[in-house]
This record gives sequence, structure tokens and C-alpha cells, in this order.
Amino acid sequence: MNGVQRVFSISRRQLSVIAAALALTACHSPVNKQPPAPELGSGYRTDLTAQHAERHMAAAANPLAAEAGREMLRQGGSAIDAAIAMQAVLTLVEPQSSGIGGGAFIMLWDGKNVHAYDGRETAPAGATERLFLKADGKPMAFPDAQVGGRSVGTPGVLRALEVD
Repeated sequence: MNGVQRVFSISRRQLSVIAAALALTACHSPVNKQPPAPELGSGYRTDLTAQHAERHMAAAANPLAAEAGREMLRQGGSAIDAAIAMQAVLTLVEPQSSGIGGGAFIMLWDGKNVHAYDGRETAPAGATERLFLKADGKPMAFPDAQVGGRSVGTPGVLRALEVD
């Protein structure tokens, strides 16, 4: 055979079985076509009961953040000081959900009035209405638009925490 060494041999019947198996495998589609469930918040529990306090209370998505807020209040800090402490801890324990790289809404009672602060993310200054369009003017596929720098907003949390 012109210097070529035979490594193995296979019969036509074996080749037919392998070809059929490959063809069936190529036709297979994933069983679960549903999108993945959203992530649960850190520290999420359903067995909690109502809490009461005479002096200091702080609520956050994570118990470590709530404790940071309570400690700030115990040391004489304001509600905004407690919010800043809680936000700093949330940035550590759940940066994907509550980090300083995102947005926030704040409602503050100053003893007389309720104030609302909008610290939601905004589009970068260089963003245009064509940011999510392909070169041909058609919209990008969602995964292409979502992944990468195009989908990143300018964080608003820190600016919101600069309440007057």
C-alpha cells in the first residue's frame, strides 16, 4: 500500500452503524429550551419574621450589609451614613446585583418631608441611537448587544449617595 500502514479496519456494516449513530446525534436538540432561572438574592430566606426596634434598624438584601448599617447608626451616624455603609458591604457580598457600579433609588425622610433621589444608571455620553444597530441599520441580536461594553451604563449609586 505505497508505504502507508493500516492502523485498523472496519466493515461496511460497522461503518453504516457508526454513520447512522452520528446522523442521529446531529439531529439531537437540547431537552431544556427554557432560559435559566434568575439568580436568587444573596441571603434570601423565607423563614424570617417581623422585627421591631426602639432605636436603630437597617434593612438590606444581605444580613452583613444590614449589620453594617445598624452599626453606623449605633455610632451616631445618620440614615445616609448607614446607607453608605450598607452599599459598601453590598458591593463586596453581591457586586453583580447591588454594587457601586450600578444604580439605586433612595427615599429619605428628613423629619419633615420625603425626598426621592434617582441614582439609576445612564447611557454613556458617547452613546447614540445607533449604538445597538448593525452596519446595515438592523438591530443587533440580543446576545451581541448585551455582552460587552455596549451594554454598560454609567453608574449612578455614588452620585445618589451624595444627598443634600
